[in-house]
Amino acid sequence: MVQQSPKRRTNQTRVEEIFRFIDSQNDVFPKSRLKEIGMNPHSAENWLKLIEFIQNQPKIRLVQTGHNTLIEKVEGKYQALMRTQFIDESIPFEQRLQSITDYLKSLYTRERTDIGRIQKKDL
Repeated sequence: MVQQSPKRRTNQTRVEEIFRFIDSQNDVFPKSRLKEIGMNPHSAENWLKLIEFIQNQPKIRLVQTGHNTLIEKVEGKYQALMRTQFIDESIPFEQRLQSITDYLKSLYTRERTDIGRIQKKDL
């Protein structure tokens, strides 16, 4: 009988497992509980730092065109900063409300600017 070595999980699989586990928790929990999905503390720390870093970056959208994948920036650094402010519960509600209003206005302005640029290019 030949023993097969366990298959390594892909990065995508690991991230999905982490988020499924987090979603299944009802309250704050220690990082050590990630052992339940087969992650050692060092690996869990690295993955959580990577996830946190990515969550703080400007949003992007992937556009599939035939055999190509195009990357479109949906937010700029200002919008990313505003987004992090309005989800920060340590900031007073009124300030968070102003941040979300500024965020939406800046996204609207960005979209209008992008539409105008596309229309000019087509002329």
